Amino acid sequence: MLARRHDEVPAVAAGENGDAVALADVRRRLTLYLTALWGQGFEVEALPDDQDATRPILRERTILLPARMRPAGGLPAITHYRAAAVHAAAHALYSTPFDPEALKPRQRLLVELIEDARVEWLAAARFPRLRAYWLALHPPFTDDGMPFARLIGQLARALAAPHAAYRDDYWVDKGVSLFLERLPRLHEPAVSREIGLRLAHDLGQMRLSMDESGAPPPLASYRDDNRHLWREVREMLSGETEEAAPQEPQATHPEAFLEESEQGRRFAFAENGETGGDAGAGYRVEVDPERARLSFKVSAEAEAESAAVRYPEWFEHLGLARPDWCTLRERAAAVGDAEAAERLLAARAPLLRRLRGVVGALRARRVVRLRAQESGDDLDLDAAIRILADIRNGEVPDAFVYERRQTLHDPAFTATLLLDLSESVNAADPASGRSVLELAREAALLLGQVMSGLGHALAIAGFRSNGRHEIDYVRVKGFAEGFGERVRGRLCALEGGGSTRMGAAIRHAADELAREAAHRRVLMVVTDGEPSDIDVFDEAHLVHDARRAVLEARARGVQTFCVSLDPRADAYVERIFGAAHFLVLDRMEALPERLTQLFLRFARAAR
Repeated sequence: MLARRHDEVPAVAAGENGDAVALADVRRRLTLYLTALWGQGFEVEALPDDQDATRPILRERTILLPARMRPAGGLPAITHYRAAAVHAAAHALYSTPFDPEALKPRQRLLVELIEDARVEWLAAARFPRLRAYWLALHPPFTDDGMPFARLIGQLARALAAPHAAYRDDYWVDKGVSLFLERLPRLHEPAVSREIGLRLAHDLGQMRLSMDESGAPPPLASYRDDNRHLWREVREMLSGETEEAAPQEPQATHPEAFLEESEQGRRFAFAENGETGGDAGAGYRVEVDPERARLSFKVSAEAEAESAAVRYPEWFEHLGLARPDWCTLRERAAAVGDAEAAERLLAARAPLLRRLRGVVGALRARRVVRLRAQESGDDLDLDAAIRILADIRNGEVPDAFVYERRQTLHDPAFTATLLLDLSESVNAADPASGRSVLELAREAALLLGQVMSGLGHALAIAGFRSNGRHEIDYVRVKGFAEGFGERVRGRLCALEGGGSTRMGAAIRHAADELAREAAHRRVLMVVTDGEPSDIDVFDEAHLVHDARRAVLEARARGVQTFCVSLDPRADAYVERIFGAAHFLVLDRMEALPERLTQLFLRFARAAR
C-alpha cells in the first residue's frame, strides 16, 4: 500500500504544478472523487486509441476521458480532469435521452448546449465551487470567426454564469433570459428542448448558417460529445437495438427482513420492484414469542402515502449513528375548508398590507423586460421594425412583436417551513385563547402569500411520530406548487397528534432542499416543545440526534433555523440549532408576524 501511494505522488504532483498528467496516474482519484460527490459509483476509462474522438464520452455509468490532460484556463490538469468527469456524471444523473426525429443539426446543437448548462446548474447548486472551475475552462468571448460559431461560444459561456452582466448581443441575452425564467423548472429535461428550439428558430430568422456537414463549433474542452443525449445513439452505445423484444414487466416479490419493535423482533415483508408498493401496506407476518398468530395489515391510505424512507439516528453515548433506525412516510395532507383560510387572511389584512409593501419593494428590483413575445401589454419596437423589413423583402414574418414585464423567479433563496404537529400543538395559549396549531396555521398562510408574491420557492410540511417506525411527514405544499385554494385548504385541515421525533423530519426536509437549485436554502422549524417520543426514555437522546441532523443539513448547504413557542426552550434549542439560529417567542400570538419577518430577512440576505 505504501509503495503504491509513493508511486502515484510524482505524477499527481506534476499535474498540480502545471504539467500534463496521464489518466492512468489519477484514475483512482477521479473515481473516488465522483463517489464522494454523488454517493454513486462511476467507471473512469481512457478514450480508445483507435478512435479520432478527443472529447470525453459517456456510456451509461462509464466515463471515457483523454489519456492525457493538459492544464487549461489557469487550472492544473488534475482539476481539468475533475471538471470533465463531474460534468459527464451530472449528465448521467440528471439527463434523459431526447427524441432526435425531425431535428436539424442546428436544433440538436442548441438543445445540447442548454442541456449542458442545465445539468451544470443542478450540480453547482449542490457543489457551488464547480461553477468556477467550469467557467474558467470556457473560451473567452471573441469577435473572431464565423458569426454562428461565435454566438454559440458566447452563449455557452454566458450560461455558465447567467447572472453576470453580459448584454452585448440580443440573441445571447435572450438565451440567458429564457434560462433564468425557467430556473424553478430546471429539474425537468424538457426545459432544454424548449429553450434550444426557440433559440434555433431565432438563428434561422437571423439567416445565420451552420456548416451542418462539418464539425460543430469549438466549445469548452471539458464537455463530452453529448451523443448519449439522443435516443438512437444511446441505444447503440448501450448495445440495444430497436428490434429487441419488449421486456415483460417483472413480477414483484415480497422482500423479507427482520426489524426491531417494542415486542421484540418482527419478521416483515415489503414489496419491491417497479410497482413500488408501500412497505406499510399489504401483508405482514409477525413473530409473537407467546402465541403464534398471523396478522394482516391493509393500509387504507396506501395511495396517499409515499414509500417508506429509512433514516439513521445518532446515539451520543455510543458515538455512532445506527443506520436505517427510523421509518418515515410522506402523507398528502387532507384538503380542508379554504374559506376558513380566507377569513384568517381577512382578519390580518392590515399586517398583510404592510408585508406586501415590503414585498413590492423587493420584487421591483427583479422586474425584467421580455422582448419579442407572442403576447404582452406593449409593442416591441425593434421586433416591429424587423417584421416590416421582412414584409418588404417578401418574407413571412413571425408573430413575436410584443414585450412584457415579468418578475424573475429568484434562484437565490428556497425555503421549507416544517411545522411540529405533535399532540401539544392542540393546547391553547393562555394569553390569546388560540391553540398553537391555529397560530402556526395563520403564520403559514401569511408566509405563503408573501413568498408567492416574491417568486421564491417554498415548501410547507408538518411532522409527528408514534415511535421510530411511525414518523409521518405531512406534505402541504411542494416547491413547484402555487399557493392556491387547495394548499390553503390543506393548511386548515392540519391536526395535531403524536410525538416530536425531530431528527428524521429534519433529515428528510434537508434532503429535499439540498436537491433544489438555489444559492441559499433555509429550513425553518416551528415547534412548541423539546424532541420526544414514546419509545425514548433518555430526555437528551433526541436532542442530540436533532443536533446531529442539523449539522448534517449544514454540511449539505442547508441552513436551519428554529422558532420555538416553548418558554423553557433556551435550555435545549441552542444545543440543537446553534447560537443565532433560533428565536424563542414569549408571546405566542406574535408568531405569524415574526415568522414572516424572519423569512423576508433571509430573502434580503440572499440577494
